[in-house]
Amino acid sequence: MKKAIGVLAVCVLTATAAFGFETVKNLNLPAEGIDKLKINAGAGSLNVSGAEGLAAIEVEARIIVDGVPDKDMEGYIKDHVELGLRKSTGTAVLNSQIRDHGFFLFGREARIDLTVRMPRGLALDVTDGSGALGVENIAAAVRIDDGSGALRVLKIAGAVRIEDGSGEIIVDGVEGNLDIIDGSGSIEVRNVTGDVSLDDGSGSTALRHIGGTVTIDDGSGSLEIADVGKDVTLRHKGSGSVDITGVKGKVVK
Repeated sequence: MKKAIGVLAVCVLTATAAFGFETVKNLNLPAEGIDKLKINAGAGSLNVSGAEGLAAIEVEARIIVDGVPDKDMEGYIKDHVELGLRKSTGTAVLNSQIRDHGFFLFGREARIDLTVRMPRGLALDVTDGSGALGVENIAAAVRIDDGSGALRVLKIAGAVRIEDGSGEIIVDGVEGNLDIIDGSGSIEVRNVTGDVSLDDGSGSTALRHIGGTVTIDDGSGSLEIADVGKDVTLRHKGSGSVDITGVKGKVVK
């Protein structure tokens, strides 16, 4: 199996008050023969956007570490940073992790902030540890397994499945079915053409402008459902308020 990893540029930035050192690495992988991008990311923000006519997957990785002197940064990256973009049987795989071992990391904070541009027609599979996550303008199926941090998903022309631990979720514009399994945090969903299935632990929930059916198993927190094209099936176990309007089908509680 041939690995393709492109590192186009590395630049050292001025230290900030919150973090001692930053360096940027750019990865590039031609998209020919690839139908899906799989991302495995640890701590740090992640923003993924699709673009028409893009012939490659482009990644900017900003490595930010507190308390590592400039002279030690090269060794730190070699020993503690896992960062690579490769092709594996039709799938592009992006790995971005900080390995927390040894005394070198004790008392320090480190993360990798990722900005990813990809051809819009590729499917996307994301496993993310912590930090804000944004996905936008993908014309294929999207799967997200997110640990913690705010999550925003916009303009997806395919089915979306989200498993989330904690943090706010905003979804707007899905041309397909949407499935969400959520632990805690508020949820806002708008403009889904297909069915919506939601299994929620706690936090307020608002669903608006859903073309298909809505099925909700809800723990605690307020619930608002408006403008649904088909049936609504609701199991609300908490004590929060429930407001349902504009349902064209049946409402089953």
